[in-house]
Amino acid sequence: MRDCAVKEKETTPPLPFNLIKLQQHMNKRFGLTAAQTLEITQALREKYKAITYNRSDCNYLSDEQFADAPNILAALKEKPEFMHVATEPGIKSKAFDDSKISAHTAIIPTINVPDISALSDLEAKVYQAIARQYLVQFMRNKKYLEATGSVDVAGEVFSYKAKTTVDPGFETLLKGSSSENKEVNDESSDDEVGTAFESVSELKAGDSGSCRETSVTEKTTPPALFTEATLLAALVRIADFVSDPVIKKLLKDKDRDNEAEHGGIGTSATRSAIIETLKTRNFITLDKSKIIPTETGIAFFNALPDIATQPDMTALWSEQQTLIEQGSLSVDDFISKLMTFLTEQVSQVDVGEIKGEHKPREGGLPRLESPCPNCGKEIVASAKTYACTGCTFKVWATIADKKITASQVETLIKKGKTVEIKGFVSKKTGKSFSAMLVLQDKTTGAVSFEFAKKK
Repeated sequence: MRDCAVKEKETTPPLPFNLIKLQQHMNKRFGLTAAQTLEITQALREKYKAITYNRSDCNYLSDEQFADAPNILAALKEKPEFMHVATEPGIKSKAFDDSKISAHTAIIPTINVPDISALSDLEAKVYQAIARQYLVQFMRNKKYLEATGSVDVAGEVFSYKAKTTVDPGFETLLKGSSSENKEVNDESSDDEVGTAFESVSELKAGDSGSCRETSVTEKTTPPALFTEATLLAALVRIADFVSDPVIKKLLKDKDRDNEAEHGGIGTSATRSAIIETLKTRNFITLDKSKIIPTETGIAFFNALPDIATQPDMTALWSEQQTLIEQGSLSVDDFISKLMTFLTEQVSQVDVGEIKGEHKPREGGLPRLESPCPNCGKEIVASAKTYACTGCTFKVWATIADKKITASQVETLIKKGKTVEIKGFVSKKTGKSFSAMLVLQDKTTGAVSFEFAKKK
């Protein structure tokens, strides 16, 4: 045995909720969707005037709110649900920090404490979660003993750690016995079984023994499917999923003044709506709280240009907004570039695998909006070609192993050239490449490749 030690340590209370953290908590604890939690907090704020701004992305509170705390604590203590909570108004937790608040502060109770019995079941659950997370800011830290050390076995070094609680402090509220208080905040759930601590706390450097048996208790598993709680957490730190160092930096720089965000996409106010939209459009479904992409969702994802499925655009648009703030890019130029970009990307959408309600014209194949450039008659789309109904003009539906979409053919006919299309495959090398299609012959529909000039 070596490096054996037993140390006294403390854990501070978890910060008050912002909207994302509250939505995660309510999803884990009670299975509420992000949209449900948002709707309930809206009612608690507008109908009951019982909580502060509910769409906040901040976990911190102001010094002014610390000064108001005795009045709010007194109002909460008048209710039987909080009457016996051991708070000390003079305790100033790390949550009270003017330097870390943004446009809004964390979600906390106001002095207008409602009658809990008059609330709906879900309203009561959400309100009590907010109130408890506020109350623990005025409770003692959790104190515990931690035993650590390492064992040398046949040249391999194994470390151990065990803990035992000395004073539960704020955890007496978060680990209460009532049905409302069963979940401990992730930041503070670090207690260990006392017998494990007792076993290792007596060990001293230089002690030796024999290994009687071993067992594997955990092994590597694939990443778990998302729940709404874990998806919300991922949206806050989307930069962690980005490999490109430039894009990663841009995403993190975007949130450098917001401690609650770590290179995320969306906002506290929009993320729940995004998830609900995906459900409504049948792009995702829930299976025992796990989020599963549907066939429609997968087909939609596959139809989109690569850049639309990556967080890169959030980073790049944020960079453009910074340039506007600095005066080196005008709003008009930004909008012009944006419209050009969107037009190009929409033209690359491949809807071939998406099953929808669109029906072709009665008695025939679907028609393109653009007339034939040779004779002016209609062009019909089939599995193999886009062909004129009045002459020999036709464009193959698949060119160099790449499915050509109707919108791309429309652009080809109208402008004589498409935007750059990705995913062509060379017959000679088998490698993929990107190119623009150019209409060489308006009579036959023959096309050729044109490659973008290297910058």
